[in-house]
Amino acid sequence: MSVPVVAPEPPLSLPGLADEIAYRLRADILEGRLALGAPLRHEQLAARFGVSRTPIREALRKLQATGLVELSPNRGAVVRTPERTELIEVYELRAELEGFACELACDRASDEELGRLDGAQARLAAAIGVAAALDEAGFDAAVADANGAFHDAIHRAARNGRLRASIRDLEHFFPRDSVWRAVADDPEALHAMNIGEHERIAAALRARRPARARRAMRDHVRGAGRIVLAYLDAQRFWG
Repeated sequence: MSVPVVAPEPPLSLPGLADEIAYRLRADILEGRLALGAPLRHEQLAARFGVSRTPIREALRKLQATGLVELSPNRGAVVRTPERTELIEVYELRAELEGFACELACDRASDEELGRLDGAQARLAAAIGVAAALDEAGFDAAVADANGAFHDAIHRAARNGRLRASIRDLEHFFPRDSVWRAVADDPEALHAMNIGEHERIAAALRARRPARARRAMRDHVRGAGRIVLAYLDAQRFWG
């Protein structure tokens, strides 16, 4: 099986070259242009993007970390997609574990940590506010950075290393940006998920209301899971 013929690629910017290649390949996988088991050959990808093999190798390693690519000495790189039931299970677990982290953080977070949470949310709001001025890869990077900082601040404030490691493993199972892609053309949904829901979580943490914080985070992650599944079903991701 060969890599499908695609339209000419727009020029790549040099900073973050591997990140941008990974983003475009991830889009091809999530939108069904690269099927399960499709080989990702270095020479073909290098020709497609007009780069050397070095950023291609780095991009494929990044995709491997998200669970969308398998790398093996014998087969090289191939597209891997999880079963639908696997994805459901991951979001169910994430919702409970991140909710628990929020509950713990209510008692354990310092004022400085809550300040970092607010800073991350301000960056996220700024990225969403200028979404129309950014290309897809730039928007993805800005949202990923700020959203990751928001959630990680809570996981750290929970003061439970094993819990944080378990959440991180689940996060790496499937790329988070599939959620933003699903609502990219719906500004109200994008704002509700990343601003409204995050603000409810942060408010419960500042008020030191453990049950409320746990519920807000659990609902937030569950909602993200429903959006991802609906989007992938519409894309006929599983055939």
